[in-house]
Amino acid sequence: MKNFTNTEIVEYVLRGLAKKIGRRTSEGFAVVTIDTIIKELRPKYDFLKYVLVQDTTYSEGINAVSIMPDMDYVEHDELYRALDDVIKSAVRHLKRKADYFFIREFKEIFDGIPGLDIEKEGISLNQMQLEYIVDRTNIFRLIHSEIIENVIKTLICLLNKVNPEKQAIDMMITSVEKLKQRYSFLKYVDISPKPDSNGFYTIGAMSGINNVSSAKVSDVIQKLIEEIGMLINWENEKEAFTDAFKKELGEEQLGNLQRLGINLNHIQTMMAKKEHENIAKNTLKALVVVVGRFTSEGFAIITIHNAIKDLSESHNVLRYIKIDESQYSKGANAIEIIPDINTVESYELAKALRDIIKMTGTFLDDKNTSSFIEEFKKELGDEYLQEVKKIGVNLHFLELKFA
Repeated sequence: MKNFTNTEIVEYVLRGLAKKIGRRTSEGFAVVTIDTIIKELRPKYDFLKYVLVQDTTYSEGINAVSIMPDMDYVEHDELYRALDDVIKSAVRHLKRKADYFFIREFKEIFDGIPGLDIEKEGISLNQMQLEYIVDRTNIFRLIHSEIIENVIKTLICLLNKVNPEKQAIDMMITSVEKLKQRYSFLKYVDISPKPDSNGFYTIGAMSGINNVSSAKVSDVIQKLIEEIGMLINWENEKEAFTDAFKKELGEEQLGNLQRLGINLNHIQTMMAKKEHENIAKNTLKALVVVVGRFTSEGFAIITIHNAIKDLSESHNVLRYIKIDESQYSKGANAIEIIPDINTVESYELAKALRDIIKMTGTFLDDKNTSSFIEEFKKELGDEYLQEVKKIGVNLHFLELKFA
């Protein structure tokens, strides 16, 4: 297991904060916030003088922040106490922008770094999240039913812009039923599958939902909007889905969502990346077919699986690609792409797919490698070939490697 230096740990924390703060504001604001926090905490932790911001323009983003090697001589316990205060200060500085999901997303950064367990070192992100929930448990409890009802009506309205009314209702009912398996309190939501005698559909939330904690209601609303956002075929070039949602929902209810910690920017980011799942699926399928053509389909799926396992430590995104060894005989159908792959950065997926293709190609005989990439491109097809190039997979580089 790797032993991380103090410098590496501080870099992970500051870069993680900058990434999550920048997502809610801007990269420049993120660096300004970190600079402000470091200056505020220096009187308490003198060694924070080893964190330097190069200039006051912050034009280089997080690269404007550097850690001096002297940081490695700081006592471990003292370092983690300081970092705990840095994270808490970031939440305070962001105020309402530091929602429930900010803490959870920040925690996920460290869950994906093997050997680095900041919880064991005294930075309790779980406790921070719990405190956030407790602080907000009673906020708007009496109007949960109103908030959820308005969100559902708004989503149905947007669905109806691209689908017939009956289909929009059915899609919403399906999404609510899907979430009900995890959030049983959605039993209080009533959407009639058929219109009444006047042609209207009944849409409402019963008062029982007002007894549910705000944190759980916030979670389910976030997931419901995400679900519909990923499901809807929104092709309006002039207006993003989340912008249309805000406009339709109205200022008052939008304010309630913000106070509950709903992150609409996160939803829009997910929608922009929703093709990741299809890109990964079609890329690996094409790879299985081409390698299988040169060797056998069984050899192809085993080779790709071994490549994914070998590369998993280098590419965290590969945890969202699963291959069942007992299903090798099914070839590409043995590959499962976890939808959470849509949440990763495009360049991360691109690097992982590039390395899988490269590593898989090295197992081919010399007589097959020269045509490997060309055959792969043909099998992938023009549509996904463009998508793969768009996210940053350099197939020309691979052609040169296997030429």
